Amino acid sequence: MNYTRRVTGFAFTSPFYLLALSAQWHFAATANSGDSMHRNKEYGVRASQLPQEQIDLALLFMSDFHVNGRSLYRIHGGRPFWVRYEADGRLQERSYFSALSWRALMLSALEDCREFKVIEMGEPGRLSRLFSEAAMQRLEENAKAYGDVVPVLRLIDPKGPSSVIITRSRCKGHAVDALHTLDNGRPVFQPVWVSDLLRLVAKIGMRLALDETFAPTMPIGSYIEAAALIGRIPDEDELSVLPLTGNVPRLRSPEPAPTVQRIFDHQCRKYPELEPLRGRTIYEDYGFEYPGKV
Repeated sequence: MNYTRRVTGFAFTSPFYLLALSAQWHFAATANSGDSMHRNKEYGVRASQLPQEQIDLALLFMSDFHVNGRSLYRIHGGRPFWVRYEADGRLQERSYFSALSWRALMLSALEDCREFKVIEMGEPGRLSRLFSEAAMQRLEENAKAYGDVVPVLRLIDPKGPSSVIITRSRCKGHAVDALHTLDNGRPVFQPVWVSDLLRLVAKIGMRLALDETFAPTMPIGSYIEAAALIGRIPDEDELSVLPLTGNVPRLRSPEPAPTVQRIFDHQCRKYPELEPLRGRTIYEDYGFEYPGKV
């Protein structure tokens, strides 16, 4: 069964998308979008003033996905990444080398198309094998819940120790929150684009696979605390014996690429309402109590 996602307002994007969203961000930062699921007293911003999609994009722009110590955007070489999609009923295929190229294509499609569906990525059937519709529904349910939710699935590198635990979706399913050890084995908790996870095989030859044995019972906060304690993502059996306190620390994250940071700086100067998002992190969406930075 093909896995299909419909995009009505947001999709894979590049830092340049932030410029195109200037007017929308300016409006969103001053408008009330309804019920608030989040509390952000530290930065003086009520989440009810910001649509969740805008928060999602801000977090993605302020996060940089590092693999083996390098930003994925700066890793050159590899082979083209294949994508099949449907734009207003027209089936199309593209191959690209750069993650930014695909996101620019998404922006163009959203400007010209009423409906945009991503059907396959990387190779036929791979997207649905890793992210089934049932899994995506559970990830979306977690995205609507404010709290320390139980993760949904885990991706592993069968040839190495790398692990990715995924707990909720963002940007209408095109991004997810992930606790991973792809950055030289160091635990990182951050939002990442689904396309970046799937294109690892094309970029560096790492083929992530679904861990069919993953049956979590503990919330993601327990995994994060344990990862900070032992320096790696623990197995489920380890969680019951580790001296966890319930205080979830903030794991160190790689600094965003200068290009991403400069564009966000530019937008904050142009629209001061965006400035409070600079200090926001993924942790605010879960309401963790944390003692400080690790």
